[in-house]
Amino acid sequence: MSPRPRKRGSKDLPINLYTNKKGTLTYYRYKHPVTGEFTGFGRDRLKAINAAKQLNQLLVDDVSLVSKVVKPNNTFSDYLTYYLNEVIPKRRIKGYPLSSTTVKEYKRIVNTISKELGHIDITKLSQKDIAGYLEQLSTAEVFNKHRSLLTLIFRQAISDGLIENNIPERVLKRGTEPTKRSRLTLEQYTAIYAVADPAIQNAMELSLNTIQRRTDIKNWRFDAAKDDGFIYLIQSKTRKHGKSAYLRIPVSLPVVHSERSAKTLSDIIKSCRDDFVCPFIIHRPPKRRGIEMAAEKDHLMQLTGDEISKGFAKARDKAGIKVEDGLTLPTFHELLSLGEYLRSQQGWTLKEIQSLRGHTSDKMTKHYLDGHDWTTVETPKCAH
Repeated sequence: MSPRPRKRGSKDLPINLYTNKKGTLTYYRYKHPVTGEFTGFGRDRLKAINAAKQLNQLLVDDVSLVSKVVKPNNTFSDYLTYYLNEVIPKRRIKGYPLSSTTVKEYKRIVNTISKELGHIDITKLSQKDIAGYLEQLSTAEVFNKHRSLLTLIFRQAISDGLIENNIPERVLKRGTEPTKRSRLTLEQYTAIYAVADPAIQNAMELSLNTIQRRTDIKNWRFDAAKDDGFIYLIQSKTRKHGKSAYLRIPVSLPVVHSERSAKTLSDIIKSCRDDFVCPFIIHRPPKRRGIEMAAEKDHLMQLTGDEISKGFAKARDKAGIKVEDGLTLPTFHELLSLGEYLRSQQGWTLKEIQSLRGHTSDKMTKHYLDGHDWTTVETPKCAH
């Protein structure tokens, strides 16, 4: 069984040495690596550390000799399982847990790592093993993504007292080229919208006019609109960065473009209602009965971020969108750039666009509500 993470007060201590708090006093105790029994070492930190190091040289080396015959359950695969099940669920960034999308991506990468390196004892993994694994990955972006997660995993293993060095950090990052993605034009938007499914059309109209990311579009609920004339939206990707991610968007927000001739944000939201009962704006009934609900969904009819992206890509290809050689086809994410451009043409300043996007700015108007500071999106007079 892989060890649990050491507590904050024990992370800089030798392995098998632990602290024991009694009121304001700190005592030290040593855990026998074979029997698991604890022995009190008193309150002198330096003496406890020296004694633990001497015992580790005697006892841990003996355990290592025994392990040559009796193989311990210490493979990298075992540790990766522990990391997924025990460490990741407890990780916090400024108080917030990792998003379901991030957790899903971590699991995918860890499963790939485990297939290639999982059979090796974690204490025997070499820089050559890590570098060799990374070198066979397809692109520089994938290389760096896997290297980054391996660095986090090894950092945890060091904290757990299993290893001493963060080997993945020694492997140099691979240089990447800038992504050459084609910008989405208004003409392309119209063509894609014409052949898209109704749920994807709703997502397109909402994202284009509010300049919100796919994740926030899929989580947007009808009841986010309150009686005070505002829609309250907490951006999932940036909420850990501060108050700018708590948005109050007026329902009267003028649209920049609508294929359904909507005039305000309220009109767009109303047009997304249909005969199906679902609290989420972007929804559609499942294709067949009895289908299992995806983990990232909170309602069976809610679309996942992947379904929105694939639905947009399917409509884009059906519309026959072409781009210049060397450029990639526009994705759903390009709606943000087009929305920003259209807002600027409507007369919005850069700071006003930033407030709608949820970017930080010292001069934003902030309003306080329900324990949070909300950034109110101010509509320029020229947009009315």
